[in-house]
Amino acid sequence: MSYLDSLEQCVTTLESCNSNLAAATNALATLTHTFPRVSSVIRCEKKYELTTASDINKAQDLISKEAVPFLFRQVDQLESAIEVIRTTHEAQLAKVEQQKSEYQQLLEDEATMLELQKVIKEEQSALADAQANLLNLKSTVAAKERELAEQQRARSGIKEENEILEESAM
Repeated sequence: MSYLDSLEQCVTTLESCNSNLAAATNALATLTHTFPRVSSVIRCEKKYELTTASDINKAQDLISKEAVPFLFRQVDQLESAIEVIRTTHEAQLAKVEQQKSEYQQLLEDEATMLELQKVIKEEQSALADAQANLLNLKSTVAAKERELAEQQRARSGIKEENEILEESAM
């Protein structure tokens, strides 16, 4: 017998009691019509619906049979959901830690890059100075080579004159 069947029986019994009580009240009312004082004393009113202890126990048993397994299933589902959330949280924390270390590495790489750029600028400046010095030296060497060439021409001209003079003196 299910919970609903037992409740239906309870309701049917209660309705039967109510109809019997109403019939008794009507019978008394017709008999005491001439006795108003007796009528007010005997008058019955429905104040509460009564339920027996056995009906309450049956309802509690039914609830415990259906509700307890349902609650255990709900608790199991909640525990599973909590475990999924915990796992996701731990994965997110690991990801954040990895990103922190990557960010720290990027900062270190940037600092190294800035130092290297500074060194490169210094080397470029030194190279520009060396190139300017090289150009100056090349122009100086070219000027010296021209002077040397002029001196060699002048010498060869003097030598030729000396040879010509020596040949004519001979």
